[in-house]
Amino acid sequence: MGYDSFFKKMPVIETERLILRQITDSEADGRDCLEFINDYDVYRFWGTYDEAADKNGRRRPKKKVRLDYHYRSTMKEYKARRELSWLLELKSSGKVIGEIVLYDFRLKKQADIGYRINKNYWGQGYASEAVAAIIKTAFELMDLERLQIRCFTNNQGSVRVAQKLGFTQEGLIRHGAIVDVITDYYIFGLIKEDYSKNPVKPTVRYLQLSDSEKEAGHITD
Repeated sequence: MGYDSFFKKMPVIETERLILRQITDSEADGRDCLEFINDYDVYRFWGTYDEAADKNGRRRPKKKVRLDYHYRSTMKEYKARRELSWLLELKSSGKVIGEIVLYDFRLKKQADIGYRINKNYWGQGYASEAVAAIIKTAFELMDLERLQIRCFTNNQGSVRVAQKLGFTQEGLIRHGAIVDVITDYYIFGLIKEDYSKNPVKPTVRYLQLSDSEKEAGHITD
């Protein structure tokens, strides 16, 4: 596989506790996604709500109610080759508890990682588990050279995830842009050369990939 093939077919990724897969237009996906999309504690760090400029809270995003809202917006970005987004589905129950996204691709060699988790599942290691799987995928299947995580300075949960997974804090950006918000943020980077010294162990399985596709990405189950 390679970069371009991901915009034709995204692999389903299995980790110890999660299935990472593309969104569907099912009612179940719609309901589960609306839970975290509409949660202030989640969207305040997503880069679509400028909290600092909204002193009285009157400009908070309107609650999304259409079950197909996230499916439509996700597939629009995918078909435009701007984002790759995987839902995080619990293997134990089938519930979708969040999503992880590769976005802001540059020269088919660099991307940013973004993720958001249903607040009821914070503090259980799901973000680290999902990010580790995407790191492996990006470097070993997509042949990217660099990954970035940009974190609001007050988003200590994401800072800890980046540090835990071997990213290097490369700087503090003052009054920079994260999507639609101007804010102070940390930028963390991980390059393929450093990843290769301590790659993600084979706790990740790729489903719906042929043997030849796995071999092309030097993947073993």
